[in-house]
Amino acid sequence: MKVYSLILLLAIIFGLMFQSMAQVDSLKIEKVKKPFKIMGYGAVVYERALVSSQHTNSFGIQTAVILNEHLQLGFYGLNQSNTQYRRQLIFPNTFQMNYKHAGMLIGYRTNFGKIFGFNIESKLGFGEAKWDQVETGRPFLADKFRMFHLQVSIDYLLTRFIALNAFFGYRWMDDLDITGLTNEDFKGVNYGLMIKMGVFK
Repeated sequence: MKVYSLILLLAIIFGLMFQSMAQVDSLKIEKVKKPFKIMGYGAVVYERALVSSQHTNSFGIQTAVILNEHLQLGFYGLNQSNTQYRRQLIFPNTFQMNYKHAGMLIGYRTNFGKIFGFNIESKLGFGEAKWDQVETGRPFLADKFRMFHLQVSIDYLLTRFIALNAFFGYRWMDDLDITGLTNEDFKGVNYGLMIKMGVFK
């Protein structure tokens, strides 16, 4: 009887020891595990891109949240602003091409040391291309389109809350049907700069 009592007592003691060790291990795991972070930024954007054989300049904005230091979800909007893209569509009138687009983005970000960050982003945007009469400034023809971007970029942290971003990418257009322009005219390389303001670490 005493032997059984001793065995039971030892079993209880060992059980309590294993339980306490398990609790310590779980506490260590909780301490090692990083807390979930939400960061983000807003940015002003300058983009240069090819349309047919001519370059166009666009300005706009971009904003995103950065989840757990890596996943980026956000929105962007760009408006082509230069007045040099002109074509004789219907003689003798001269028409100027303009386009704008906006949409959503998803990307992945990683830090290189303390001042550099690397980003991979994809964008899906919806927009409108149009021909405006140069003399009157009135739209003559217009059509809607979808645009896809795939780009890479590097952040350089000027301060803790401001970053200079240089990006380079490739884009595709779909659904455009307008006199003097095709989807292939907008397909190609795009690149530019952003000034980001937000929380990056």
